[in-house]
Amino acid sequence: MLPHCLVDRQVLRPMRTHVGGTVLAAALAIVHGWAINLGGGMHHAHREDGSGWCPYADITLAIHKIREASAGAVQQVMVVDLDVHQGNGVERDKLHYNDKDLYIVDMYNSRTFPMDTKAKAAINVKVELIPGTTDEIYLSRLHAALDTAAQEFPNPQLVVYNAGTDILTGDPLGGFAVSPAAVQQRDATVFGFADRLKAPVVMVLSGGYTRASAGVIVESLTSLLRGMAAKLQGSAAEASLVADTCPAGDT
Repeated sequence: MLPHCLVDRQVLRPMRTHVGGTVLAAALAIVHGWAINLGGGMHHAHREDGSGWCPYADITLAIHKIREASAGAVQQVMVVDLDVHQGNGVERDKLHYNDKDLYIVDMYNSRTFPMDTKAKAAINVKVELIPGTTDEIYLSRLHAALDTAAQEFPNPQLVVYNAGTDILTGDPLGGFAVSPAAVQQRDATVFGFADRLKAPVVMVLSGGYTRASAGVIVESLTSLLRGMAAKLQGSAAEASLVADTCPAGDT
């Protein structure tokens, strides 16, 4: 047994920082349209307990904090959980609170931890995949799941994206055969999905247990940021064209 002070300093305190990051990122997403916490996504923890390297329920806490701080202006929230493991903690919290304004898309390896049958009742779009799932199948099932979500829950006021990289080929806790390029496509797909729904999106990084994960995350985030920068430049160019076409006083 390790002394509590050591566990708190070396493990729990950094993870509490992750929780604060998720709450702050959710608030920034509401203000700016998007935000990314370079951590968080502890989707196995719930109000009663921690589990699976997840001592704190940062996603549930962030949702509650945003609803409270917005005085109800932000109520309808969608969680898109694409970590390789079922997000059973968030799901158990949804069931406990009977949260009808929380919509969950969960796509995961059905043959690995946590296999939480009770929690599955909270999932709105459940995509259970098998070990060895490859890029084509993974991305196809993702697009279909998001299409269903858009039809059933078309006006989320916040999208929480749990972006685990444990779907990568070779991840010892994942079991999928998904390439780095497909992870980039996945992330871009979710951000594009939120944009189409005109919903702010907050991304948390969740699980990833190979040396390759860090590099894949960097490449994917770089691609996302470049895409958003290009979009902002395009919007600025459109605004400039309108200003040049319609001088002051003519609009």
